[in-house]
Amino acid sequence: VTKHILDSLTGDLSTVLGDSLGKAYYPPMVVWVDSWASWKSFVLFVSIVFWVFLLRGIIQGQIIDAFAEKRNNDNALREDLETKCFVSSIDRFVFNNYPGEWEKRRGGKYAWNYLLFFTYLAEKDSEEFNGLENFVTEQMEQDKID
Repeated sequence: VTKHILDSLTGDLSTVLGDSLGKAYYPPMVVWVDSWASWKSFVLFVSIVFWVFLLRGIIQGQIIDAFAEKRNNDNALREDLETKCFVSSIDRFVFNNYPGEWEKRRGGKYAWNYLLFFTYLAEKDSEEFNGLENFVTEQMEQDKID
């Protein structure tokens, strides 16, 4: 009995009246049963149009802007390495007074010497430090590397 009631509510009268009459003779009793397929198509169409014309362009624009910003940051870093000393940030034209000094410092090559010096200080016993090594170690411990 419940199957007949549920089928009649959803518009399928063939189980109530038999297969000989079928759905063609009796339209569904509920309006949304027939219109569901057309609404489904309409929602699909609207979502595709929304994606193609609006969202896809916005997402592509964000991706392009992100890559452009990354490229600009990379170019700025590369230019900074070519125009300033990596360690001291002194402009390259200051080194014109000291021949050959810019070639040593260009592109951060000179920074390896600082790294090796800091590694040397970390491995060396603090009682064997000279004046410069002691000063640099104290500055490193106080985070005053200027």
